[in-house]
Amino acid sequence: MDWLSPVSGLVGALVGAAAGYGGTRQAQNRALAAERQARLDAKQDVAMTMLADTFGKLQRHVRGVPGTPEYAPDTEEFAEFDAAERTWDQKLEDLTAPARIAVGVLRDEALRARLHQSLDLLDAWQSGLEYAYRGRVPARSRAWVLRGILSHAVECVGAWQREEPLPEPNEAYGEAVDSLELKREEAEAVAEAEAAYVREQRARARGGHA
Repeated sequence: MDWLSPVSGLVGALVGAAAGYGGTRQAQNRALAAERQARLDAKQDVAMTMLADTFGKLQRHVRGVPGTPEYAPDTEEFAEFDAAERTWDQKLEDLTAPARIAVGVLRDEALRARLHQSLDLLDAWQSGLEYAYRGRVPARSRAWVLRGILSHAVECVGAWQREEPLPEPNEAYGEAVDSLELKREEAEAVAEAEAAYVREQRARARGGHA
C-alpha cells in the first residue's frame, strides 16, 4: 500500500491548493466589493455636495423671479417683461441641468423620484404652475411657490442624510403638484377633443363622397 502515500500527498496538495485559491478568491471578491462600495459612497458624497451648492444657488435665484403683471402691459412693457422672463428661465435651466445629473446618481429610489419631481416643477414654473399662483399677491406669488418647492427638496435631502422618512410636502409644493397635474389633464382633454374633431371631419368627408 506504499503506492497510496504519493497519491494521498498529491490529493492533500490539491485540496490545500484549492482551499488556498478559494480563500484568495474570496479575499479578492471582498476587496473588489469594498472598492466598489467606496466608489459608490464617493459618488454619493460628490452628488450631495453638488446638490447642496446648486440648491443654494436656486434659492437665491428664485427670489428674483419676474412677477406676473397686475395689468395688461403695452407693447414695450410686454417686450421688457418677456425678455426678463426668458433671461431668468435660461439661468434656471443652467442651474437645474447639473442638479439632474447629481440626482441621477443617488441610490435611494424614493429620494431620487422626489427630487426629480421637484426639478420638473421648477421647469414648469412659467405655465404649468399657473393655478398654484392664484390667490397670492401677484408680485410675490411665483417666488412663494418656487421657494416652497426648493425648501421641500432641501428638507428631503436632509431627512435622507439623517436616515429618516421623507417629509410630507409643504403647502406650496402641494399646490404646485396639483396645478401641474390639472394642466396635464387639460392638455389631454384638448388633445382628445381635437382628435375627435378630426375624426368627425374625416367621417363627414367620406360621407360626402359616398
